[in-house]
Amino acid sequence: MQPPNAAPSVPAGPTSAPTSIDPIAEMEDKRNRKEKRERQLENLKSNRSSKRINVYLTLGVLTLLFGFSFFPLSQGDISSNPHETLSSEEVTAWMDPMSPQHWTQEQIEDRAESKIWDGSDFNAGSFEQDLNLGIWQPFKLGPLNDVQVKITLKGYRFDGRNTSFNVGLFYAPSGCDSLPTTEIVWNRDSTSRTTILDTTESPALPSGGTREVTLTVKPGRYCLIFQYLDSQDYTHPSWANTQQFWKATVDSEVDMFWPRAFLLPLCVLILPLLIASIVGAQKAGKAFKQVRYPESSSKSTEEQVMDAAEAERAMGMNLSTGSEGVDEAEETSDQQDTSEDTLETEDENVEPVEDQSESAAESSSGASQYTDEQLVAAGWTAEQIAQMRDNS
Repeated sequence: MQPPNAAPSVPAGPTSAPTSIDPIAEMEDKRNRKEKRERQLENLKSNRSSKRINVYLTLGVLTLLFGFSFFPLSQGDISSNPHETLSSEEVTAWMDPMSPQHWTQEQIEDRAESKIWDGSDFNAGSFEQDLNLGIWQPFKLGPLNDVQVKITLKGYRFDGRNTSFNVGLFYAPSGCDSLPTTEIVWNRDSTSRTTILDTTESPALPSGGTREVTLTVKPGRYCLIFQYLDSQDYTHPSWANTQQFWKATVDSEVDMFWPRAFLLPLCVLILPLLIASIVGAQKAGKAFKQVRYPESSSKSTEEQVMDAAEAERAMGMNLSTGSEGVDEAEETSDQQDTSEDTLETEDENVEPVEDQSESAAESSSGASQYTDEQLVAAGWTAEQIAQMRDNS
């Protein structure tokens, strides 16, 4: 036989009537708040996307300008020397317009029109070439406005003389033809001109060899001048039986980095715009995050990850599929909880008092089968036992 239950206690009734809850009004208010939040999120998300696009566009333009600044414009060609296999007589016949062997204009354009060399006139051993090194720069940014010019020289000198040479760039707004000879001064301290001398170890420009020289000037139009220090020896057997001196002894190719002088200042001006766009994108993302994740917006990334993992373990939720589904589940759960609470409140309000009385009576009738000693041992008092016996 099981011991009797503890003495029954009659619950006290409510002291005041329960507050009336309108579930329809509450659901309408909740829906309005949800729609307002969704509109706000949509606006913040659109603003965040536009800020990010600004960052990508600015970064792309900056990258393109900075990348193109390292690509030069080239002039000249050292891949071949049309004079290399010709005798001086053949060269003279080619260059002499009165000779029947004179090349046509098409042949000249095909073989030598793009060349910068001393085979274009009868003064072998030097050449002049007009170079356009960019436009005037409105921004005075010091070294950023400088134009680098890389000159690649290839030698063909055959007379055995010294190959030391001068090479330089001289400012000539009207071209080489109008450059006064008094302006051609070989100042070795200038970055726009230099002198390369033979050494005991190697010549300055050996026959068939190449030499690179880099000069620096400001944007503008310049005249490129090359001169051997020792003039050509026209008594060399190669010049026999001719009174013209056309045969090439040097060829050149010029790489002009003048776009860098224009593009790098633009990159410097665009850089603050990039920084401002990045800051704006961060602010827009933070504003979206504060509305989208109000509880976790003040937490660090590590804390948010730990909270998400803990919630997934404790509640069996799959948080890896995205936060949008989580919000919808939370909204649905809230609505269900509200409906259940409302129904429970209504049920409590209409619960009959008779059920409570019946429950107490059942408890008393079940205890009547025990003796007084057993009831006392179960915690009953004498008054409760007497009351129970009278009721039964």
